[in-house]
Amino acid sequence: MSERRQDILFAACGIASVALVVVGSVIGSGGGQPSYTLDSTQAHIAHELAKPVGTAGWAGAYLQLISFGLFLAFAVWASTKLGGGLLGAFVRATAVSYATLNVVALGVADALAHRAGHEVGTQLGIALANTSSALFIASWILAAFFLFAAGPLALSSGRRLLGWSAMGIAVVTLIATPAFVEHGGQVGYFLWLIWIVAASIALARGKSGYDPQPVAIA
Repeated sequence: MSERRQDILFAACGIASVALVVVGSVIGSGGGQPSYTLDSTQAHIAHELAKPVGTAGWAGAYLQLISFGLFLAFAVWASTKLGGGLLGAFVRATAVSYATLNVVALGVADALAHRAGHEVGTQLGIALANTSSALFIASWILAAFFLFAAGPLALSSGRRLLGWSAMGIAVVTLIATPAFVEHGGQVGYFLWLIWIVAASIALARGKSGYDPQPVAIA
């Protein structure tokens, strides 16, 4: 496969990973997947777990799981295109950790959804719901560190907008998440998804003004 076709393929993986997360979430919600946050009340969680999940709900959950495999393909490619080195290795490590946390969070949520409509114990339901939400929130911190590493790599390759936006989104995420917990952190999360799409397009276009140089930490 030529380098150009390879770039297009991996860029498509990045864009598709975001599309599947969003589409999967919408389809899953419409199909009856329980909806809750870390600060949801016991009454709200109990209400969500009282109704069974339909076929569309499971289809949405499956699409979200697939998205993280595509994200990993994008992340490895992006770190290589931006120059690699120690920062590139850190980008890949945070990408794997980010995907792992999200898959575990979805697994816990799906296990709970499987019991929805079948008299889930209140305390068990709340514990699993909180666990899933907490894992999801924790993944945003890893996304921020991914961006903190990817930012300097992008700047070193001449992609100033991509680099500064990465670090700006990382700062917003680290500030908004502890300040407003899940609702505030969602701002950084959606900006992160937009950045993945933008990075996919920018990196697929080819070289910037000058050849990227690996960034190493002494």
